[in-house]
Amino acid sequence: MSIGAQTAAAAGRALIIAALAVGLAARLSPWMASRSGRERTLAWALLLAPFFTPSLLISYAFAKFALALVVSPWSHEALYIGVLALKMMPVAVILRRHLPSPLSPEALQIYRMHGHSMWRERMIFRLRGAGDGPWITGGLVFLLAFSDFELASLWSIHTWTIAIFDAQIGGLALADTLRLAALPCGIALGIVAWMTLHSRQLAFAPAAGRPMRDRWPWWYLGLSAFGVTFMPLAIVLVQAITGLRSLVENFVLGPEIGASLALAVTATILADIGVRLVRQNRMATILAVAPGLIGALSISLVVLAIFQMPGLHPAYDTPLPLALTLGILLLPLAVLLGALRPRHTPALHVARQLGSRRLLWELETRPHLIGCALLFCWAYFDFTAASILAPVGVTPVFVRLHNLAHYGQTAVLSAMMLAAFATPILVLLLTGAALHLYARRDGR
Repeated sequence: MSIGAQTAAAAGRALIIAALAVGLAARLSPWMASRSGRERTLAWALLLAPFFTPSLLISYAFAKFALALVVSPWSHEALYIGVLALKMMPVAVILRRHLPSPLSPEALQIYRMHGHSMWRERMIFRLRGAGDGPWITGGLVFLLAFSDFELASLWSIHTWTIAIFDAQIGGLALADTLRLAALPCGIALGIVAWMTLHSRQLAFAPAAGRPMRDRWPWWYLGLSAFGVTFMPLAIVLVQAITGLRSLVENFVLGPEIGASLALAVTATILADIGVRLVRQNRMATILAVAPGLIGALSISLVVLAIFQMPGLHPAYDTPLPLALTLGILLLPLAVLLGALRPRHTPALHVARQLGSRRLLWELETRPHLIGCALLFCWAYFDFTAASILAPVGVTPVFVRLHNLAHYGQTAVLSAMMLAAFATPILVLLLTGAALHLYARRDGR
């Protein structure tokens, strides 16, 4: 299959996923806004779980099932599209929640009472009344689905990212690889440029939630989290039980896990600094976020080409290119998490005036650290950029695990997967506990 055909197939899948995500998010977003208390916390946890579940965990756990469907192409494609759509849904819900329609519920009710009855006129009214929010949401979901590599890799999905990755890893000259990537990168750049132009005047503020008693969202959230997060984790856990002893006796992932942790911390710091530098300027924020939306593979190839230039070549075989690339890829998520976190609230102002360490921890420090923890996990679980830009002698853990996963599932490999997935969680739990104790000590 040519690169053009694979690009067209990826674009078709991304369009389907974007349409599904935007359509369902329009119903799910107001329901999420109407939750409160523990119910709200549970709903958001279930919604976000698929997005932050590493793609390698999903693809590895379901690899046998997915490969068995290769003989049935439509079922194979449906599985891939369905899982990828569930992973992208949280992005659509968050954006629809914070990019509300300019059409008020009162205006919509008046139109229903006095508007036209023709379906075409009603559709045009709805499209105009929705504003640019659904289009921006659909564009971002399209970009994320279009540039997917990790989920498709172990499932033998024909897509442009795998073709270009295999060409680059297989020894094709970088110039030829970039020429192969010109068409899909052009499509991604066009979408990013369009989103940039249409988001300059777009307001980003949460819409007010109205009480909603629908029960179907709970079924969706539960099934989504179960199918994409808990079931893959349970499969790997069951497989890993018999291999844990061998792994403990001969633990060989120490250097790889250490490299991944160090790179994730560095990338998180870079992304956090980047957000602080650009968040006061809307246009600067958009320009800073845009490169990270093109996809990990495309950005990695561009950074690889840049660091092969004469002036930067001495830093080529160092962790610097990979750390910078991860920071660029984290920026869109960092900006989104920063926008979701209220900064200038009366309660926070009072806490700062009082100098209360405990209140500042609850209102400012803890939300910021939770956002940094999510960024840290996102960078730690990266495979695409790490496989292209990791220097000689520094192998991030998921590069090694991904390569081993191509030889099939074993108890020892599942135990290695489980150890790699558990490490950042344990690190974050210990760090959070230590910081919490520090905040409570002598806190007023």
